[in-house]
Amino acid sequence: MALFKRFTQNASSNNKEIAQLLKSLEEEIAKIKVEASKMEAAQSRTKRELDECREEIRKMENYIEHARNSGNTESERIFLTKKASLEEKERALQSSYDAMIGNGQNMKQSQEMLLSKMNELKSRKDAIDIKLERAKIQEKLNEINTGTFSELEEKVNRRLDLAEAMAELNEIEKGNL
Repeated sequence: MALFKRFTQNASSNNKEIAQLLKSLEEEIAKIKVEASKMEAAQSRTKRELDECREEIRKMENYIEHARNSGNTESERIFLTKKASLEEKERALQSSYDAMIGNGQNMKQSQEMLLSKMNELKSRKDAIDIKLERAKIQEKLNEINTGTFSELEEKVNRRLDLAEAMAELNEIEKGNL
C-alpha cells in the first residue's frame, strides 16, 4: 500500500509539473500570436505603401505622357526622374513585402506546430489523469476487499466459533448433569 501511495503522490506532483508546462506553452503561444498580429499589421502597412507607390508611378506615367504631348521636355525630365525614384522605392517595398509574407508563413507554420504538439500533450495528460483516477479507485476497492471484508469475515468466524463452542459446552453440561 505504501508503495502505491508514494507512486500516486509522485504522479500527482508530476501531474502538477505537466500542468505548469502546458500553461507555460500556452503563454508562449499567446506571445507568438501577438507577434504574428504585429507582423500582419506591418505587412498590411507595407502592402498599402506599395499600392500607393504604384499609384504614384501611374500618375507619373500620365504626367510624362501629357508633358510629351505638350512638348514640355523639362517637365517630362522631372517626371521621369520622380518615376525612377518611385520605381526604386517600389522594388524596395516589394522586396520587404515578400520577406514579410515568407516570415508570416513561417510563423504560422511554427504556431500551428506548437498548437498541435500542445494539444497532443493535453490529450496525453488527460489520458494519464484518467488512468490515475482509475488507479485510485482500484486502490480503494483493494483496500475494501482486503481490509474491511477480511476484518468482518474474521469477526463473523470468531462469533461462529464462539457460538459453536458454547453449543458444545451446553451439550457437555447437559450430558454431565
